[in-house]
Amino acid sequence: MIRSLLLLAISASLLSLSSCAYTGDPNEGGLFGWSQSMADDRIADREDHLEDLERENAYQRGRTSALRDEEAYQRRQLRKY
Repeated sequence: MIRSLLLLAISASLLSLSSCAYTGDPNEGGLFGWSQSMADDRIADREDHLEDLERENAYQRGRTSALRDEEAYQRRQLRKY
């Protein structure tokens, strides 16, 4: 009887572990559902996204600077009249 219950418990835990989906996110994958290669891919994607955001941010800072220069020029032109 005890042996049957133990075998049933082991089988149930193995079944639950095998049904876990692998993920590259350690917050979602837990101890057994975590994959290093998926984590590396996830990190690479996040770094690519960060580079895109930094490039966009630099572009917007340049636009802001150009608009401020234009504003200063327009104000100087208004003072002449």
